[in-house]
Amino acid sequence: MIVSTQPMPRREFLRKASLFAVSFVPQTQLISRFKVGLVPFGKTTVETGVQDFWNHAHEVAALGVHDIEFNNTRAQIAEAYLRRLPELREGMSALGIRMPGLAQYSHMDKQSELEAIRQQHLLLGEFMSKIGGHYITHMIAPSSILNEVADEAAYSQIDLKTWIKNLNEVARNVFEQWGVKLAYHPEQREVNHHLYEQVLQSTDERFVHFVADVGHLAAGGEDAVEACKKYRKRLVAVHLKDFSPTPPNGSVLKAGDVAFGKGNVDLAGIVAELKRSRFTGWVMGESGAGDEAMYRYMTENLRLTF
Repeated sequence: MIVSTQPMPRREFLRKASLFAVSFVPQTQLISRFKVGLVPFGKTTVETGVQDFWNHAHEVAALGVHDIEFNNTRAQIAEAYLRRLPELREGMSALGIRMPGLAQYSHMDKQSELEAIRQQHLLLGEFMSKIGGHYITHMIAPSSILNEVADEAAYSQIDLKTWIKNLNEVARNVFEQWGVKLAYHPEQREVNHHLYEQVLQSTDERFVHFVADVGHLAAGGEDAVEACKKYRKRLVAVHLKDFSPTPPNGSVLKAGDVAFGKGNVDLAGIVAELKRSRFTGWVMGESGAGDEAMYRYMTENLRLTF
């Protein structure tokens, strides 16, 4: 074997040294580029929505959480504060919290409600834009009451063609006017009725984005890690949630939801994939047996930093 005695140019040496170092960085040491937060645990009502919001905000802020997503459907935070933004900003600043996302159910598949839905989402877009938010989590409600779980029959009767058309149109309107992304959040029945992939494959990826609720994906029979890989380009947020088809007796959680680590969702695998793919959006804990329990599991078991 002939060994060169010529010194390696410094630039070439540094390049090879850096490649060698990167190739031996363990997967577990990949840096998180995403932001970590919570969807505060517990339901709200129309009557007490604003107070519920502040109660939840105080609770998560006390844990050291800075990013939250809230469901606007019943809380109606956007409607309450769009014309009182200094008051909202002052309260959130005092707690050290931000709201990158706001969720909203709608009857997007009902052509007769399109104009009202458009105006509602433009209002949300204006609100989010003015508080420095980034996305609206869009959820469809097939029943007449928003934010309520419908039976199986309601999902089979969805007008998918109209839903896709209206979702494209409203998402484009919101982004072009306010620069806020509309992100589709499929729920369990949309997954097991094979609706969610049809929606994502048929909508305009420039305007319709994706919130991967890994609990709903798993409950519908989907591999949540693979879904995050497949739709990585459209992913703006991930809702971390565990799932078990047989929740513990006496559980106060929704049917199928369990404390983090007690179900069959590969939460660690999802976090590893998001690190590997250099995801830069938001990873939000949701429904995991309370805010403190989620916070503890995410920091101690998943090694996430809020």
